[in-house]
Amino acid sequence: MEEVQIFVAYAEDALSCEVMKRLVAFRNERTDSGAVLTFRKGFPENKRGFGGIKKQIPAMKNMADAGLLVFVLTDLDQRDCSPELIRDWFKLNDSKPNLPEDFIFRVAERETESWLMADYESLSKFLSIPVANFPKAPDAIERPKQELLNILRRKAKKRCFKEMIPEPGGHVGPEYNNQMSIFVRNHWNVDRASGRSNSLQRALNKLIRFGGHNGSTP
Repeated sequence: MEEVQIFVAYAEDALSCEVMKRLVAFRNERTDSGAVLTFRKGFPENKRGFGGIKKQIPAMKNMADAGLLVFVLTDLDQRDCSPELIRDWFKLNDSKPNLPEDFIFRVAERETESWLMADYESLSKFLSIPVANFPKAPDAIERPKQELLNILRRKAKKRCFKEMIPEPGGHVGPEYNNQMSIFVRNHWNVDRASGRSNSLQRALNKLIRFGGHNGSTP
């Protein structure tokens, strides 16, 4: 089987990097394209916010145009839709912007946490919080990470999960990325989550269809 290296992979935070790795592993298990995707050493890289990714768009587009595989995962946040975000970041005017075939640019709606909460059965079991506390349509939530933190504030019992909650004025608690990364690596059911999140399903479809430099699809 052909090995195709992902030359550059960027995400907004450490948790999204774990999600990228899990999605590529899932894709490699499911694809019949004849190509296995691998990350170059040091990637995925945490750019610590969307600004660090956005600055690299021209360079990454040049890489993709030259046939180097690029993978980016970012959050939609408060944008209306992913095409709007793409038009802005890539400075495009098309109503349906097209990117180079070797540029896998995916947008989580609205944050990566919505993809994880889409498998609410597994997340409920992992956090030891009854499943009734989790939203059944996480893509529709404006601030999924905040929703998850609010659930933890109300219901977390174990110390390691309480330490996921930030102090006043903080962003996340000291255990947040560690515990959620464990969930992604060992418990997240990608199949189940993708059935409830359109943006996750689109990301998987793009990855699964990708067949290498001689057979990639947009």
